[in-house]
Amino acid sequence: MVKNTRESMVRSAAALIGKQGLSATSFSDVLAASGAPRGSIYHHFPDGKRQLAQEAVQWTSEQVLAHQEACPGGSPRDVLAWFIELWRGVVVSASGASGCAVAGVTVELGGEADLVELARSIFRRWIEVLADQLATAGLAPEQAARVATTAVAAMEGALILCRTEGSAEPLEAIAGALLTLAE
Repeated sequence: MVKNTRESMVRSAAALIGKQGLSATSFSDVLAASGAPRGSIYHHFPDGKRQLAQEAVQWTSEQVLAHQEACPGGSPRDVLAWFIELWRGVVVSASGASGCAVAGVTVELGGEADLVELARSIFRRWIEVLADQLATAGLAPEQAARVATTAVAAMEGALILCRTEGSAEPLEAIAGALLTLAE
């Protein structure tokens, strides 16, 4: 039960940070969303909100990597379509109101070196995994790296635009443009 409470708090924090940003996400919000008892906060996160945020973005990264590592491969277009599908699911399930916890933390960083470094390493890992898959699928390594960087940046930007529009339309437009890069 303790592990489930902690995991539920991390997942809830990731969703809330993705939706409303780090500053607007309070422990009270996380408790309400997770159903965890109030005493759970400092029991599970003795270092406070920063620790919860770090674990929420790490959890988000693990979800993205698990999804992408399950990619069946195929053509470069198939690899990109698989990556896009993850983000499409995020946007559609939240009616355009959700985003990425990594970006949610990143855009609010005021020089907080540990969170900056964590976000940097997460984005670099996503790009590395995607570039490796694109190269395996047939793109030249240099082109695969450029396309992977563009894809991660484009999907993060798409999530922001979807939040402002309250719809998946920006993601669909960006997805269409991204897929042409793989041809």
